[in-house]
Amino acid sequence: MLAAGVAQPSRQARAMYRSLGSSVFEFLWMALRGRRALAGVRIEDGSRAPWEQALADGRGVVVAASHTGNWDLSACAIARDVELLVVTKRLSAAWLDRFWQSTRARLGVRLTDAAGALGRAREMLRRGGAVAMMIDQVPAASHAVPVTFLGQPAHADRSPAVVAATAGVPLVLAASRRDASGGHVLHVLAVLTPPPHRTRAWIDEATRRATRELERFVLQYPDQWLWMHRRWKPMLAAPCRTPSSSQAAASRAA
Repeated sequence: MLAAGVAQPSRQARAMYRSLGSSVFEFLWMALRGRRALAGVRIEDGSRAPWEQALADGRGVVVAASHTGNWDLSACAIARDVELLVVTKRLSAAWLDRFWQSTRARLGVRLTDAAGALGRAREMLRRGGAVAMMIDQVPAASHAVPVTFLGQPAHADRSPAVVAATAGVPLVLAASRRDASGGHVLHVLAVLTPPPHRTRAWIDEATRRATRELERFVLQYPDQWLWMHRRWKPMLAAPCRTPSSSQAAASRAA
């Protein structure tokens, strides 16, 4: 945090762990109470119009999401308004994974892992739904765009931009945070519209823009991002290439 220019990094780190602990109990409460536990989740006032506009033409949207706020609660709240598919990965503990995945599924979040993700994403978008993919994990080199994130070189996953460009749908950059009252606020950081024909230049620039918008949000709310995630691995020597359809389907998300 200090290297990223965050003031009082020790204090912010403690606040991040408190927020993470709160998220665990909130998830358990959501598993018990169902949709009633989502009453405290709202869309930030300035974000409602761009979110509704992105959904308005019925083509669907790709949501570039992040490990901010309580991302599970946020996904379940979004699923109240639009059919939602989340590209996910499995937890190593099978019993915990079953509980985690089944709780989200009961609240309307459809889930898919990397295998077959691209086909399921296209199907969801054809129905006018939303597909959520995480942008703050370390991708394979074939999915990656070199970026600077919080002052350090990193790789950003271009797969959300690839899916949006391939389907011709808006790419919505989103983040969430816990407010002072303990409620949750969903933010639309930007909405990026792909050109009529998919281009590598748009995909790469959209990925970099998503990274910059997330960086701004993290610096504004440093205790709301999961800093202990392995965001910065050594830059890989392998060249970055535009992924094929099968590679895009293997994108990692939460």
